[in-house]
Amino acid sequence: MPVCCLSDCLSVCPSVCEVHKSLEQIRIFTGHKDVLAQEIQEENDRLKDQLQQLISLQDAQISEVAKMLYQQGLTELIHSSPSEQVAYLLVERASILETSGGPINNNNDNSGKGNSAGAGNTGGRRGSEIQAHGNARQGALPHHGHSSWRRLLGLHKASHRKHGLTPAEARHSTEQSNSMDRKCSRLERDLEEGSRRLAMAHTEIRRLTDELESAHLTQRAYESELQAAQQEVEKLEKCEMVEVRKEKELNDRLDLEIRALRVRVRALDAEKSCLQQKVLTLQKEVVRLETELQEQQQQQSERQLHAVQVQLDQTNELAESRETELNQSYRVRRDLQNKLSTQETCLLDKDTEICYLKQHLDNYLHNVRQLEKKETTLILDDSEQQTQLNEESEPHQTADVGVSDSQSTREECETLKAEICETLKCLDKERSKYHAMKEKHKARMCCAKQKLDDETTWRDERIKGLERELSLCSHSLTKVKELVASVTVENEKLLSERTGLLRELNEKDGDLTAASSKRRVDFLEVENKKLGNQIIHLCSQLAVLERSRQNMQPQHAAEERKKKYNPDIATPLSVQTSSVTTPTPSKFQILLDHTDVTSSSPRPSMPSTEMGYLYLTSAQRCTHQSAPPPPALST
Repeated sequence: MPVCCLSDCLSVCPSVCEVHKSLEQIRIFTGHKDVLAQEIQEENDRLKDQLQQLISLQDAQISEVAKMLYQQGLTELIHSSPSEQVAYLLVERASILETSGGPINNNNDNSGKGNSAGAGNTGGRRGSEIQAHGNARQGALPHHGHSSWRRLLGLHKASHRKHGLTPAEARHSTEQSNSMDRKCSRLERDLEEGSRRLAMAHTEIRRLTDELESAHLTQRAYESELQAAQQEVEKLEKCEMVEVRKEKELNDRLDLEIRALRVRVRALDAEKSCLQQKVLTLQKEVVRLETELQEQQQQQSERQLHAVQVQLDQTNELAESRETELNQSYRVRRDLQNKLSTQETCLLDKDTEICYLKQHLDNYLHNVRQLEKKETTLILDDSEQQTQLNEESEPHQTADVGVSDSQSTREECETLKAEICETLKCLDKERSKYHAMKEKHKARMCCAKQKLDDETTWRDERIKGLERELSLCSHSLTKVKELVASVTVENEKLLSERTGLLRELNEKDGDLTAASSKRRVDFLEVENKKLGNQIIHLCSQLAVLERSRQNMQPQHAAEERKKKYNPDIATPLSVQTSSVTTPTPSKFQILLDHTDVTSSSPRPSMPSTEMGYLYLTSAQRCTHQSAPPPPALST
């Protein structure tokens, strides 16, 4: 049976080799897939390191901006978002421009009316100087100073308007002298009020000049730090440009990698479909081979079972024949035993006869001895009688009678001797025949007994051998059945395990490829979104800087105009404006080119709230710039 199983296994070896080859190919493909996954993981780690470096650089920039805000006293803006910081700075700039624009317009109005009263003209010039100082400080003056100056200027404008109206009233002075007196008294009171307010303005001017000098001193103290901060900002701008370019290159490279990965995924899907088709064909082949193997094993087991059944029938027939022979031997033995018993009875009869004959023989011998004794006595008597006859020779007739009697007795003795000899001879013959028959019977009995013992031992051994063979055949048959059942169960189990493993392998391969590709695509999309957000943020900063530059151009023009009139006041203003970091036109052009290039790449839109807020602040700035100066207040 194991030889047959071995032959079946050898017949199945080619298909198993093909299955092993296909499994080896699958292992090779899985190895390639693992190598590719490892490369992708290394690339992910490298990108993560770069992202960590960018995040650390961004954190450093945020910390520097927070430090600058802390140095400027704007601690409430440290924890806000960059868009909120930019919006706050834009609103502050718009408010500064608004506060600086009103006094300049008032100064122009007062300079146009320079031929009025001397006190009012002096106050207007000082007011223009104060407004120039306020413009140099960019909104550092408090708001109550502006309101007081507005009230003062309104008073002077009212007095100027009244002085302009006095010539018209002088033409009608004849009938309005009383009203003129009242108006003069009112003007005197207004003049006193104006002088009082002028004194207050002088004190305010002194205080403001002191504050301006202290501000100039602090500005000179922090000028080096501002220049260093400006250089750092320029360096940061350069670094941001380089980083944006690098991020753009990285984005392009990642796009190429994504395309390559998609092509690779498609190729792997095609290979997977091919491998699945191969696996299906191999599974069909394995099922076919297993069915053939099961059929062959079933046929072989049926043949073996048939052979065992034939052998069992033969052994049963042989056992039956042996049983018949044994029964015959038993019958022969019984016959022989019966014959032996009959012969023994015959022998016993003959023994009794022999004993009887022995007794007769003994009787005969006793008689013979008696006759011999009688003969001796007769011979003695005869000798005595002869002696007596010789001596006496008397009666001769008695002697003849005695002689005849002795002769007759002698003859009888001779006849008896002859009969005894014949009987002895017959007895010896019978005895020898009996002994020979007894020996022959013993020999036959020994032969029969030996043959019977041999037959019984052979029968027992044969029965034991047949029983052993039968048990072996039944045991081998049960083993064959168990082996066939175990082989079928093992084959089914291996087939189910193989199908399960193939299914799990396919599912794991699909899940792994899908998960890795999805993770890779998600990571790249997140990176693209981050880069797009950074680019949008840089673009917004660039737009803000561009707008600030455009807004600062009229301020520079105003400063240039002021330099012609007030060169001593324009110097701190130039120092103050130089602290503002305005990028060069070449930098603006580079940033614009980069934004044009990056705008072609897909990027997420900016949040609507920040854009709306920036638009609102820019609109407010435009409205503040285009709005006319506020009218002077009149008392």
